[in-house]
Amino acid sequence: MISLLKTDEISLGNKIESLRNEMIRIGIQEGLTSTRTIQISQKLDTYIAIYQKMLQ
Repeated sequence: MISLLKTDEISLGNKIESLRNEMIRIGIQEGLTSTRTIQISQKLDTYIAIYQKMLQ
């Protein structure tokens, strides 16, 4: 069970890092207030909140 939780934690961490990189790339290309940048930022916020709950 513990290793499954650790695997989920790592997977979610990788997803967060990927979204962060995507958000930065799109923010540079389209601007920080573009619809796509904001959508990714909101998705990133959701994943970070889930990750923080997992760590508690």
